[in-house]
Amino acid sequence: MSSQIFNKVDKRVFTLAYPIVLANISIPILGVTDTAVIGHLGALEILAGISMGAVLIGSIYWFFGFLRMGVTGLVAQARASDQNVEVSSILIRGLVIGGAGGIILIVVHSFLFSSIFYFLEGDISAEKLAIEYMSIRVLGAPFAISLFVFVGWLFGMGKTFHALCLLVAVNVLNILLDIIFVKFLYMGIVGVAYATIISEIFGFCIGILLSREFLLDKERIKVKVIFLSNKWKSFILLNINIVIRSTLLQSVFLSYLIFGTLFGSEVLAANHILLQIILLAAYALDGIAFSSEILVGEAIGQRNLQKFKKVVRSALKLGFISSSVISICIYLFGFLIIDLMTSIRTVRSICYEFIIWISIMPMVSVFSYVYDGIFLGAARGKEIRVAMCQSFAIFFICAIVLIPIVENTGLWASILVFNAVRAITLWAKIDRIQSSF
Repeated sequence: MSSQIFNKVDKRVFTLAYPIVLANISIPILGVTDTAVIGHLGALEILAGISMGAVLIGSIYWFFGFLRMGVTGLVAQARASDQNVEVSSILIRGLVIGGAGGIILIVVHSFLFSSIFYFLEGDISAEKLAIEYMSIRVLGAPFAISLFVFVGWLFGMGKTFHALCLLVAVNVLNILLDIIFVKFLYMGIVGVAYATIISEIFGFCIGILLSREFLLDKERIKVKVIFLSNKWKSFILLNINIVIRSTLLQSVFLSYLIFGTLFGSEVLAANHILLQIILLAAYALDGIAFSSEILVGEAIGQRNLQKFKKVVRSALKLGFISSSVISICIYLFGFLIIDLMTSIRTVRSICYEFIIWISIMPMVSVFSYVYDGIFLGAARGKEIRVAMCQSFAIFFICAIVLIPIVENTGLWASILVFNAVRAITLWAKIDRIQSSF
């Protein structure tokens, strides 16, 4: 019976996806742990502080998420066409950009953080705690950003289980250090920050270990190939488009923080908890998107149109099935998850009001994730950028119309519409990839 429902491509997508799902789930679980260990201290300003600090530093780092997204598709295409030297070169190019970007962040962080909080209107004590947290976290920037490169490269190589081991090791260590530093050593928000830095350095070392065959092999490392101008040009053009896409996407996610500061610390804290649940679902569903990215890259490297079409169909089918299950689980168990994350009654009550919104979100959002993966695997940066600009414009219109009327409900409704439009705008451009074959 199962063989009739799921074909060979479905099984291939799932085989690649399940380690990614497990790896991705470990990321928001870390955010849940951070929130939980702080949330049960009973101090609203500390919870609001880590809400702002964690989201802002995470968004700054995710600005470099183009390294993960750009590397995966390019590596999959190079691997499928047996270009081993280029596989090594892509990894090194990514690490060079990641390391340089991290050092620049450390140098300018004081000015950057001051500028960000100049435009936010939150509780002063919460802002001070957020800045303290971020000023510590930024010291690990080169290692944190380089992790994007290692994960993207491992995905592109089809080594999703290795990526699982890397991310799980980093996040399990982080969770353990969180508990030790906060619950036993009473280091508070500072302990959460140091726990993350130590884990990021640990992850960087594991990344080198897992990629040593291509990173440390002199026969596969050609300096002239690494610094070929045409390769850097195509790499940078692709990544510029992804940067624009990621910046607009992060602006939408940051909107809950920007508007949350206007609604008060209780709504801000509640939105942070709701976002952690949504991210848990999103990271799980991204497993399907990442696997489609890998297989689309392979199909293009092999110039196989039929394989491409089968991958698209399978990814959409499995995405819909998975999102339906996740939506039902959030609706049934969301209240329990909220209670585990905070003991503050007013924050809990606000979260309860929005359970239905975050239950619907996975089923609406999954198609945008899958199409994102398809276009990233095809290295179609322009289409990704244009679709995101169109979606962001619709979100902005919805936000300025709905938020003044229904406040936080308007914000979540705008985010829901944004994800639906993302899927539609990318779907409308899928023929451009097919015509390239």
